[in-house]
Amino acid sequence: MSDHPSDRTDSPNETNRTAAHGDRSIDAQFDVHEFSTLVSEYAVALFGPDGRVTVWNEGARRLTGYDAETITNAHYRTFFPADARESGRPERLLERARSDGTAESEGWHVRNDDDRIRVREVIATICEDSEIGVPVDRTDDLEGYVWFVHDRTEDHDRERELREEKAFAESVFEAQPDVVYAFDADENHLQWNDRVPAVTGYTDAELAEMKPLEFIAPDHRERIAAVIQRVLEEDAYVTAEADLITKDGRRIPYEFNSAQITGEDGTVLGFTGIGRDISERQARERALREEKAFTESVLEAQPDILYAYDTEWNLIEWNEQFQRTTEYESGELAGMHPLKFIAPEDRDHISDAIGRILEEGERVTAEGRILTADGSRIPYEFNSARITDDDGTVLGFTGVGRDIRERKARERELERLERLNAIVRTIDETMVASETRDEIETAVVEEFAAADAYRFAAIGRADPAAMTEGYSWEPTTWAGIDAIVVEDMLSSFVDPPADAPGVSPFESRSAQRYQHLHESTINKWQADARERGYGSVAVVPIVATDRPFGALVVAADDPSAFADREREVLQEFGGTIGHAINAMAVRRLLYIDTAVELEFESTDRGDVCIDLSAEAGCYLSVDHVLPLTDNVFVYYLTIADIDPEVVRDLADDNPAISELRLIDAAADESYWEIVAHESTITELLGEYGARLQSKVVRDGAAELTVQVSPDVDLRELVGAITSTYPDTRLVSKQTIDRPIQTHGDFRRTIESMLTEKQRLALETAYHGGYFEWPTRNSDASEIADRLGIARQTFHQHLRVAQAKLLSAYFDVNE
Repeated sequence: MSDHPSDRTDSPNETNRTAAHGDRSIDAQFDVHEFSTLVSEYAVALFGPDGRVTVWNEGARRLTGYDAETITNAHYRTFFPADARESGRPERLLERARSDGTAESEGWHVRNDDDRIRVREVIATICEDSEIGVPVDRTDDLEGYVWFVHDRTEDHDRERELREEKAFAESVFEAQPDVVYAFDADENHLQWNDRVPAVTGYTDAELAEMKPLEFIAPDHRERIAAVIQRVLEEDAYVTAEADLITKDGRRIPYEFNSAQITGEDGTVLGFTGIGRDISERQARERALREEKAFTESVLEAQPDILYAYDTEWNLIEWNEQFQRTTEYESGELAGMHPLKFIAPEDRDHISDAIGRILEEGERVTAEGRILTADGSRIPYEFNSARITDDDGTVLGFTGVGRDIRERKARERELERLERLNAIVRTIDETMVASETRDEIETAVVEEFAAADAYRFAAIGRADPAAMTEGYSWEPTTWAGIDAIVVEDMLSSFVDPPADAPGVSPFESRSAQRYQHLHESTINKWQADARERGYGSVAVVPIVATDRPFGALVVAADDPSAFADREREVLQEFGGTIGHAINAMAVRRLLYIDTAVELEFESTDRGDVCIDLSAEAGCYLSVDHVLPLTDNVFVYYLTIADIDPEVVRDLADDNPAISELRLIDAAADESYWEIVAHESTITELLGEYGARLQSKVVRDGAAELTVQVSPDVDLRELVGAITSTYPDTRLVSKQTIDRPIQTHGDFRRTIESMLTEKQRLALETAYHGGYFEWPTRNSDASEIADRLGIARQTFHQHLRVAQAKLLSAYFDVNE
């Protein structure tokens, strides 16, 4: 309850009304008892001089709840609360009425049921001569009192409520952190709170003269004027945003919420409202918009698919990449079940993964194939997690899906490379032990055909039947495929049609691949691939030192097999096979007891030795040729019948000779080391496993003796020589017997060449650790002391012995 003065028991309304009447008294020359009866609708009672009730009308009964019988002779204090009685207020009111003639008061009284009532009461004296309201000096002249009572309980409660409402409104008005305003229908400023001058910078005097649009930024006034018109004529409530303009010209974004002020008859008297500074809100909204725009741009730029599902497994959010990948329309996607996008064979484990996410809260990574609208399958990796609110309630799950086709392709390629390397290692071991080319080729095709990754393999040999037209492919060995197919079909991969994407490996010297043959534009390839169930083919040239020996054809189930790295391995493997075949020919030439000896004559100056002899007009013999790198050779030559300085000058002018060194010179001959940078007959012979036995050139005319294994294609070898060096012709061909030299024979040969002192020096040095590296176990002085000879003598014996040993090994005749 409020602390209003009217609520206090001792009311200030308890006043002396005698002064108002002066010396006038009320003419009461009538029966007061009869009067109390006449005004029964009002509470009227008569008290005796002692303040006790003598007469009680109906109005008093209704007000206090006491009937006449009960209340008669009760004292006036009966109607007061306990605190008023204890303070003596009833007696003071009676005493004031006696001394002043009347006493008026407002305060709380108590009914017979202890309910409190608010009353306004007047007590007036009754004198012996029935005058009312006359001051009484002597108690003997007082006949009693008349008590008039008016019930103000409802009025008091209503007044109190109005006061409280007003106080509340005023406190809210002033405590409001926002600006509060009120304007009449003519837009005159009626009222405002203290925030208005604080925000705008205007004084109260200035505010009283201002119209509402004067607070609005000029570019917003037209819109706000329309809003004011609406609130005055149409809408009871309106909300609008505009920039508030302060006295110093600052603009502050505000939200204005306004409502009509109406009279009791509904007439619009004006409008009032609250204006709220929305600078921070706009900043937050702007930040949120920017963040949302950034997030959306990131999501849309995301190359992965993004998705969100509710707990019922309905699709609720997705990005454009999701729609592009699945090829469904946006209207179709909403609410779709996640397993609808998964290939049937992957649905069980994807369903289990979703269950773990929703039930156990796991972050799950799972792989599965997306099933697109047109039935295509795309391998994807899904990373998903639960969606929960602040209370931990599970709302669904979300995640990212990444296209792993390239990764899967790389994984398959790595697996194929591992299997291919295993195949190559196995074949390498076989090739080491093989004694014939047929054994090597058979091992290769059988190993490929037996591997799970490959369907069949075949090897054919290069046939240089018409050198001007390149090589033809003659199949010799195959596995996993019928012979008729090899001849008819595989030949077309080695020598592809003009409209095919590849070229002949004999032409390019590089491995060719043909992928996705089920969709090939070459009808013949497409039909055979579908019939036999293979998806791709690789054609690998078998080459050694740029000489094609043949081609390996391998087919794989995977339509995308033979990726770059796998093709590179096959390319290297083709070279390995070629070198193995060539090395086998060289080995056979070393160990067989018969060989084919060819004699050639040549005046072709494309050969550096023939050219040098022709320029010098001298005798030249090739003692040895040592290959350094491709197309770089070291020649050891004996040159006769010419001054060494002339040889030097001619060699310096020869572009094929890059280095020249005189090793030794005698009276009529000199021994040279030259480095040549062009291909030679020796290099060409090596490609066929042939060896140059001798080469003598006289004045530019050379005689060459060549030995080759009987199983070498002589026609191809001779053709290669005569086409490379056109001024060369084959003079003779014969089969010769070559005695087989055993290890014992070689040892006896060396022993026959060495003196006893030379053998002893060599043997002691070998067993004494003289040749150990990097640290010798014995030096020359220690060996010499052990032999009992001088150090210089030991060196001489050892050098001569080493020279004889190396001469025997390199087949140098002394």
